[in-house]
Amino acid sequence: MIRRSLKSIARFSSVLGRRSMITAARKHIRLYPAVTNNMSHTVNIIQKRFVESSTDGQVVPQEVLNLPLEKYHEEADDYLDNLLDSLEELSEAHPDCIPDVELSHGVMTLEVPAFGTYVINKQPPNKQIWLASPLSGPNRFDLLNGEWVSLRNGKNLTDILTEEVEKAIAKSQ
Repeated sequence: MIRRSLKSIARFSSVLGRRSMITAARKHIRLYPAVTNNMSHTVNIIQKRFVESSTDGQVVPQEVLNLPLEKYHEEADDYLDNLLDSLEELSEAHPDCIPDVELSHGVMTLEVPAFGTYVINKQPPNKQIWLASPLSGPNRFDLLNGEWVSLRNGKNLTDILTEEVEKAIAKSQ
């Protein structure tokens, strides 16, 4: 993958010139200090930067990057279980507004006739919780300071769901 990135940078170097090529390379890869391998040759270690930035290019906090997988599962499962309990209570209080909520194997579906079906699910490879909302669209949430927060817009998953469910309840009354 690194080789492909370097080839694409090299391809544009003749058009952009050497200075632009170096700038482009710095955006895509990180060079680490030279190290000596077992054959006494000095080599540079190259690592992709994409691990350290979000989809919009902002730096991902170390707390998110260093979250152990076990802690992710524990926190995500607790969050989804608590969310299920809260939504089931709302479903009992407003059966016309929220007729069905279900959690199975880390995937929650929430039917809201006024808007459509919500899907909230764990994404263990990314250590995220994903939301597919018929109102606000798709979003990804990382565990930051004990809360599930979108690194794209800073919104809290609970706040988004609360706002949208409240709109559905108001619409059904």
